Amino acid sequence: MKKEKKENRCFRRYTKKYAARIFKGKEIHPVDILDYSLDGIGVFTKNPLHVNQGDILMIENNELSLRADFKVEWLSITGSGLRIGLHKLEPLKGSLKNYRLSDIFIGIQRSLKTGILKIKSGSIRKRIYIRSGDMIFADSNQDEDRLGEFLLREGKISQESFDRSSELIIKTGKRQGAILVELGVITPKELFWAVKRQAEEIILSIFDFSDADFEFQEGSLPTEEVITLKMSAGNLIYNGTKRLTCIEQARDFLNLQPETVLGFSEDPLNLFQDISFDEEDKRFISFIDGRRTLQDVISLAGLDDSTGRRTLAALLSTSVVEASEGEAPQKGITPEDVLQQPEMPPGLIERIEEMCSKCQTVDYYALLDVDGSVTDAKLRWAFYRLAKEFHPDRHFYLDKDMKVKLHQIFSCLTNAYSVLSSTEKRREYDKPLSVEQTSVSRAELARSKFDEGYTAYEKELFADAVRIFSEAAQLDDSVARYQYYYGLALIRLDRLKEAELIMTKAQRLEPENDEILTALGYLYVSLGFPLRAQWNFRKALELNPTNERAKNGLLASNQEP
Repeated sequence: MKKEKKENRCFRRYTKKYAARIFKGKEIHPVDILDYSLDGIGVFTKNPLHVNQGDILMIENNELSLRADFKVEWLSITGSGLRIGLHKLEPLKGSLKNYRLSDIFIGIQRSLKTGILKIKSGSIRKRIYIRSGDMIFADSNQDEDRLGEFLLREGKISQESFDRSSELIIKTGKRQGAILVELGVITPKELFWAVKRQAEEIILSIFDFSDADFEFQEGSLPTEEVITLKMSAGNLIYNGTKRLTCIEQARDFLNLQPETVLGFSEDPLNLFQDISFDEEDKRFISFIDGRRTLQDVISLAGLDDSTGRRTLAALLSTSVVEASEGEAPQKGITPEDVLQQPEMPPGLIERIEEMCSKCQTVDYYALLDVDGSVTDAKLRWAFYRLAKEFHPDRHFYLDKDMKVKLHQIFSCLTNAYSVLSSTEKRREYDKPLSVEQTSVSRAELARSKFDEGYTAYEKELFADAVRIFSEAAQLDDSVARYQYYYGLALIRLDRLKEAELIMTKAQRLEPENDEILTALGYLYVSLGFPLRAQWNFRKALELNPTNERAKNGLLASNQEP
């Protein structure tokens, strides 16, 4: 298996070619789907196709069961034809034949979505309730998934207590858990444990499905019906993959060649998830170094082949580990970095607010709390320490606003480390710092950085553009244009929540800029906030009635300008 290209998207992109059709008015155009994710696709055509960024197109494909509207996010003309990036405007749905359940969970968590994930397999119906990306409850139409059956199976209640509580459900209409507490069979604390374990078991059982349909219904949750729990997506994915009885969800991982080399992900967002490893897992992880093969690690860990492969499948499903055909030097990443659990810092909310402020006001050295003479080893230690402390997945109990700030902090930390850990990038970054101390103003340096970022943006080097625009915005946070293009680059990487924060700053700086309002409108469409989108489109048209993109935005949301 070749090492997958690192993605900065919420939802994993799958590379596979399918034939599809684009409907543009009465015209039908054949295209090839080159890659797809839950919320978008990339297509290619050699034939003339006149489309513009922001256009709404209907795409049809049988293999992915697609017949949905998409918005044109970007266009790229190549020597052989036209490539188009399209964002899906309809609910996230599909079949587990085409998407891994682990990727769905991670994508929803990192996009901070709220709603209900519905799973259907034959007559089986299961639902996972999600708030701001966190799984908080689950239910099922299967008898064996009900609370009473779960408690009976776990030996927590007797058959007599089960039968008595079942009778009282019919007479009183109360929940079985509440009745069991009233009868003194279990305590309120035991009930909470049982409800959480029941929900976890429902979620874990879905990993056994290979041919199930799913749909994420975004929106507010029925607060009266849902008991709010907090369950780590990383832990559920890890344990669900390790115990699955149907191998379809992990077939690619389980069938890796023995000589496949194992290494850790270089992305701290993957490395430092909230996962509890048992001693067997820790032993397996301790032998991963970017050089040893799958066969070597299984042998050194003293595991049989089946157990070792399931452990690896779980690590690959969570993206903690990556598999490659050749050696993958770890750049200082050690098993201890992955296994060490960070201590919960006191005054976490205050720390988050403090770091948010630092991201906007200090240079990369101060952000990572290092000086200009820092060694590679100490720089890496400083970055990993902060990456663990402010990892969004580890603080899944926080509210949505705090988690958005964590994502912003994490992005800033990653940008800082990316620059300072590269000799070339660090040398370029240090130049403005020294020049600034003599004769060049921060405003002039910011303009220079913006021009550099714009060149990267035009070349579609969006990750570089994000880093450089971020530097321009830090040098001078009073210019809306810097924030605007910073936000556009984040959108091109599907980092929509971060883009919303930056675009909102741009809008505050220039409240009567119709281009910024229009971009915010399309961003809110992608985030699933149609009313906010319509307000921005209308405001843009009040300022500039000839703004065609704003008009199209209103029309796409079934509103008249």
